[in-house]
Amino acid sequence: MQRGALRKQHGSWILSWREEIIKDGQPVIERRSRKLCRVSDEYRTKSDVWPLADDVLRPINRNEVTPEGGITISEFVEKYFLPFIKAKRKPSTEKFYRDAFENHVSARAGHVRLKDFTARHAQEILDASTSLAHGSVLRLKTTMSAIFSHAIRLGFLIGANPVRETRAEGRRTDPDRYAYTLNEVLYMLKKLSEPSRTVVAVAAFSGLRESELRGLQWPDYDSAFIHVRRSVWRTHVGDTKTPESRARVPVIAPLRRALDAHRKRDGKATWIFSGEKMGRPLHLDNLSRRVIKPILKGRWHGWHAFRRGLATNLYELGVPAEVAQLILRHANVSTTREHYLMLESRGKSAAAMRKLERALAKK
Repeated sequence: MQRGALRKQHGSWILSWREEIIKDGQPVIERRSRKLCRVSDEYRTKSDVWPLADDVLRPINRNEVTPEGGITISEFVEKYFLPFIKAKRKPSTEKFYRDAFENHVSARAGHVRLKDFTARHAQEILDASTSLAHGSVLRLKTTMSAIFSHAIRLGFLIGANPVRETRAEGRRTDPDRYAYTLNEVLYMLKKLSEPSRTVVAVAAFSGLRESELRGLQWPDYDSAFIHVRRSVWRTHVGDTKTPESRARVPVIAPLRRALDAHRKRDGKATWIFSGEKMGRPLHLDNLSRRVIKPILKGRWHGWHAFRRGLATNLYELGVPAEVAQLILRHANVSTTREHYLMLESRGKSAAAMRKLERALAKK
């Protein structure tokens, strides 16, 4: 157990101690120092300051600090965290974590050692990002928490995750969670040309995610069902978002006619929706930007609005939320209820109150 050394310097009390850290992959002993407080009536002598010094040295003396915890956060992220994410998660997830770290954490705390990072550091990073939307700040907190959770799993840190007790604020905005009505879908099918018309039909009548639409191949369609087996993000072909997403979706007659006609036009390709470059799936963001938006103008609300629209339209037709959950392939019905049934935007609460009003009038 070490006691450390106290000294006065420029009107402050400075604590010095020795600590084992990892440098260039090898354990080395490094002498470290920290300013504890200003010299004052309260902290006039060493005996006054030793309690503060003991708080700093206690984790070291209790072996609660590992040598690996001496590397900087940037070094840990580049050498351990991001390679782990790349090996175990989707490319989109790796990009999400890398962008969040490089844009918001690296400059403010990348130089801080793992073991020195506290909840205060994390909160300052979150507070400095309040110009972002609330959801973006939450994702930033998720990134920092994931980094330190991985450090704890590897044994680089001992104890609680320092990000756990922080609070994410940010600029709160109403999310644009639009759901296309059946009339809007029919309008699109009337106005659009191929292949946009068939892509919209599959999105509207199957509820597939954008990445799943891009990942469809002709063997996945057997006239009765669309079998969701893969997703495509940018140029990366991978598994579906969740295990529950890997399932089949029933094909209704209008969609069957659209797909059968599309197969006659483009059935020799590998992908149901082929891109301009041979052998690659269609880039749906380019399709919406170059073709669909100019035609539909302000009526276009993105691909995910078809998924919400299918859930909402089914529910309005009397289909239980649990059945809509199966069609959308959500793991939990709570996700379907909370994020995909856009009943308020359809004026359902007002309609319900009018029913109550008529019932009272009869009495």
